[in-house]
Amino acid sequence: MGVICEIVHKKLGFPGIPVSEGAEQKLLVLTWDEFVNDVLQLARKLDEARFDALAAVARGGLVVARLLSDMLGVRKIASLAIEYYERVGKRLASPRLVGGLNFDIGGMRVLVVDDVADTGETLKLAVEYVKKAGAREAASCTVYIKPWCKFKPDYYAKVVEGWVVFPYEQFETALHLLSEGWSFEELAARGLSKAVLEHLKERGGRPSF
Repeated sequence: MGVICEIVHKKLGFPGIPVSEGAEQKLLVLTWDEFVNDVLQLARKLDEARFDALAAVARGGLVVARLLSDMLGVRKIASLAIEYYERVGKRLASPRLVGGLNFDIGGMRVLVVDDVADTGETLKLAVEYVKKAGAREAASCTVYIKPWCKFKPDYYAKVVEGWVVFPYEQFETALHLLSEGWSFEELAARGLSKAVLEHLKERGGRPSF
């Protein structure tokens, strides 16, 4: 699954990865095909369940929710915004809700959707909010969970260790690693998109178009 690389003698500072000098860490770079296949695996586990709406946790949950909407035939997608990371590698003391649901879910069976559960704190807050918003039932799912996750979703596809790089966040990840001293060649060797890296290289390490 993905490009799994041993990262040696580099301090990534990514959330969810214990970092120490000289420690070996894993970076899991997913392709779109791998990611969609894993979402499909999640959808199969949800096949017997019935939901009226999906509640996507922005930002990563929006991508997963759109795919699940297509796979499960659930057309209603609500969204809520929760902040837990100020930037890549910098986590807040606790997650905070910064944007509520965009339509009334009162009396509905709602599935809260996110891409990965690391500590599980974001997912826990989202489920609590959905229940308070009047959902008749509230379940949760993520594509991936970490082994140390404290609040586990009701449904998930895979347990993974290390830092997951989703295909929709390669710019953000590449910029962070470049700021940490990585070279474009090192990032390419670890599976990041060459097209993304070429774009950043042409703009001196900036994402703007």
